[in-house]
Amino acid sequence: MHPRNIYQDTISFAKLAKDYPDFAKCLKGRNSIDFHDPEAVRQLAKALLKRDFNLDVDLPEDRLCPAIPNRLNYILWLNDLITDTHGYMTTPESNKVVGVDIGTGASAIYPLLGCSHFPHWQFITTDIDSTSLSNATRNIQQNSLDGRVTIVDVSASPTIFPPEVTENSLTIDFAMCNPPFYTSINDMLSSAKLKSVPPLSACTGSTTEMVTEGGEVSFVGRMVDESLKLREKIRWYTSMLGKLGSVEKIVDKLKQNGVSNYVVGEFVQGVGKTKRWAVGWSFSDQRAGDHLSRQPTSHSLKVHLPFPTTFRVPLPMDTTLSSFLPRVEELLKTSCSEFPTDTFEWTSVRLPYFTTMYGTIENLYSNGKGETNGNTWSRAARRKRKQLEALEGEGQGSSTTSSEPKFGFAVGIFIDATIQPAETAQKVRPKTGEANDVEDNEIGDEADAWDHDFISLPKSSVEPETNKGSFVLLRWTRGVDQVLWESFCGMLRRKILDGLVKPKD
Repeated sequence: MHPRNIYQDTISFAKLAKDYPDFAKCLKGRNSIDFHDPEAVRQLAKALLKRDFNLDVDLPEDRLCPAIPNRLNYILWLNDLITDTHGYMTTPESNKVVGVDIGTGASAIYPLLGCSHFPHWQFITTDIDSTSLSNATRNIQQNSLDGRVTIVDVSASPTIFPPEVTENSLTIDFAMCNPPFYTSINDMLSSAKLKSVPPLSACTGSTTEMVTEGGEVSFVGRMVDESLKLREKIRWYTSMLGKLGSVEKIVDKLKQNGVSNYVVGEFVQGVGKTKRWAVGWSFSDQRAGDHLSRQPTSHSLKVHLPFPTTFRVPLPMDTTLSSFLPRVEELLKTSCSEFPTDTFEWTSVRLPYFTTMYGTIENLYSNGKGETNGNTWSRAARRKRKQLEALEGEGQGSSTTSSEPKFGFAVGIFIDATIQPAETAQKVRPKTGEANDVEDNEIGDEADAWDHDFISLPKSSVEPETNKGSFVLLRWTRGVDQVLWESFCGMLRRKILDGLVKPKD
């Protein structure tokens, strides 16, 4: 469950029943309900939406009743994704965040939760079912959100994304979808029979909400196809998936179409630990952190996760924090100033790249960010610069702007203030004689580091010892070249460790 999800703790049905009489009628004993009773599930959802979000919602008996904790997981993950990759574009004071909800359903649950949580969010929502559209419109209006939510009937549209999206003058920040799982009614019935245990909750969904030709893989596959034409019209295309096997198929389709910038999320809910997954993809060069893009812990999904965008360099601390950390900070500033950057800044203000990280932000000491035009740190890059400078000095050349793709990075110093110097008195030093001889061979020398130093958050997917001790965390924030990112990590890691083992002047 998302760490900011308010349903981390067990809900007290007894307390909820005191304030909501319709829900109280469904109570079994002192503090339980029958989750196989559709009315009990519906009244629970309505009571939670009113108590926790001040939302008045009508939920028809013959349409899906949303599981609120699960839907909130998706909304919070999306917010983190947008903040992490485009945070500088989406501040409430400057730009609104505009999302597309594909198949909003009768409840319109995603725009309701999104708008109630984030006052600068707006939605374009779609559906093909007249009953769902009518009820969704009523829910939006009775919560005074019709100025922020546009509902579109796409029953006659040949495409998933209607003209209200494709021809909109705004850049859309995200698209979200919770597609029908099943390929047919028979598929739905046979799937229920194959379950080792019965469903934890009653399902009241209509055929249009539960079944689509080809199932969820086919539906999201159509989203991928349409996105190949729309490209950066939408910053992040995402969809929830109900089957583990669907994740692999969608990721394979993305790779087959040359889409390398993608994320895989995992949402866990309730006592039964119901899991859902999300796949997102983008045609921009803004990269998401591992804590958002590499969430699933299933071994079968490991090979389908995107390449890591975080690299961890443990610090060989052998002195007090008060004198050691400024030294590390100065070393990083100096190292990043030794190669040309378009921009570089260091600050004590937490950058968006680290504010969304789960469970570690309280340990951030300071951080910085920068951008370059391609590889500007290698020996080959230095030689090229010297050649150009020589030609310019002779009047045979002129300065030109590099046409190489942008490369963006962030650097954060994370501390463990509970560890005493005696416990961390260890010397970590690069292999003697290699630091200056392998300037252009970073990747090979860092082979072991890729196995041990990349980390994936949140904590549930990390070994407990991963976060012990102080470390520098490198983040790939922008770019399309994975090899360039590996080279950058190898270079900066050597500079950090070389600098720390050299005697201070």
